[in-house]
Amino acid sequence: MHLRTYLLTASFAMSFTVAFAQFNQQGMVHVSLGAAIGAHGTELEQRYQFLGLSRTETSTDGAATVTFPLQVGYALSDRFALGLVLEPGRYVPDTANTSQQNGIFNLAIEPRFFLLNAERVAWHASVHIGGAGLRITDKEPEVDARYAGGAFGLGTGLLLGLGGHVGLGFDLRFLTTRMELTSMELNGTSVTDFFDATLRTGGVIAQLSLAFRFGGG
Repeated sequence: MHLRTYLLTASFAMSFTVAFAQFNQQGMVHVSLGAAIGAHGTELEQRYQFLGLSRTETSTDGAATVTFPLQVGYALSDRFALGLVLEPGRYVPDTANTSQQNGIFNLAIEPRFFLLNAERVAWHASVHIGGAGLRITDKEPEVDARYAGGAFGLGTGLLLGLGGHVGLGFDLRFLTTRMELTSMELNGTSVTDFFDATLRTGGVIAQLSLAFRFGGG
């Protein structure tokens, strides 16, 4: 009788643990690969210097991005994970012509806080702290401009488990950047001796990812 009672109690405890297992657990590794589209407002400040005179022009525009984020994170606790984001992609200003080819790359540390941490679903908030690089090339005229600077963002996302190790991620991020012109060539000649620029962007990015998780308690 005592053995039967013990087995029933153990079975109930195991069922309770499985039913209330957490999507994120301390020691777990998260890896996701996704695709994202973004809409951004931009402000370009251009500064010219000639014969001791200086002139500044500021213009605003919009831009779209298509990126492919790779995210790797490690759970330091059941409620907190620290990750790294590598995000290459394309940058398309509203005023871009068909000959323009622009590449963008974001690199950031991503602390992630799990607000809901159930068995098959998790809701998290995140911070994006890092840098961004942008290369703008054109053929008419021949332009090769490179920008680099800092990036900061806030995000939230939903993770849905499809099995023990695979899931889907839906993320929404607000990202701002401030990038300085590091080099620019016009028809093969550098123009940075008399020209400088700062590009500021701010926008919303929607992301869909295939997510994997390994390890944990």
